[in-house]
Amino acid sequence: MNGSNPVFLAWQSPESREWHVVGALSETGSGYEFHYTKGALRAEKFVPFSGMDNINKSYVSEELFPLFYNRLLSQRRPEYPKFIEWLGLKNSEATPLNILARSGGMRGTDQLQVFRRVEIKKSGEFEHFFFAHGLSHMTESAQKRIELLAQGDKLFLCLDCQNDNDSKAILIRVDNPVEAIGYCPRYLAKDIQKLMRLSSNISISVESVSQDAPSNYRILCKLEGVVEPGLVKELEEQDEYKHTV
Repeated sequence: MNGSNPVFLAWQSPESREWHVVGALSETGSGYEFHYTKGALRAEKFVPFSGMDNINKSYVSEELFPLFYNRLLSQRRPEYPKFIEWLGLKNSEATPLNILARSGGMRGTDQLQVFRRVEIKKSGEFEHFFFAHGLSHMTESAQKRIELLAQGDKLFLCLDCQNDNDSKAILIRVDNPVEAIGYCPRYLAKDIQKLMRLSSNISISVESVSQDAPSNYRILCKLEGVVEPGLVKELEEQDEYKHTV
């Protein structure tokens, strides 16, 4: 896991409930750099963040910007070691950007999520970790299945085209018997749908289960597979991730 890889910031419209990629944060040799992305230009009613009012400008800082710093759990909190364990990070991997990317940097006071894109190697291989969403909305039967999950268990992806709230939703299910146990994060759905189409051997499995964690940190999933090198460009060329400047 490379802490210098950029993390992206997704904003959810309170009206349409759609997610838009609005920013990118990178770690530099001397601190951090933030750019708005072209997704911010298309997101109706999106308002730039305090202290970063100009969408067509890059911002640099020796310290982590407050917008992101305030989304980190203090290392002084007694629950911090358990939190890092839930995230599936080693202590050496627990950098600010890695923590934000894995945890989502969620706060109850706004509609923002931090994440990393699925990174495709030159060979076409990819491996990506994310938490299953929507567990609290699953059936009682599904909750019991979740309690039985273990590391390495095979999971399955299923397009939920008839979902009234999100036609792009991707279900995560188990087999024998078939049952939905959660969803892929909405802001990753577009990339995962493309991977499902372009990769002939995409797979998803349980990386870890933390039964004592809040539902949004309970099931850590591992997505992996191979894409033909010639098709990688199709995944990378999404305008909403490009910097405005």
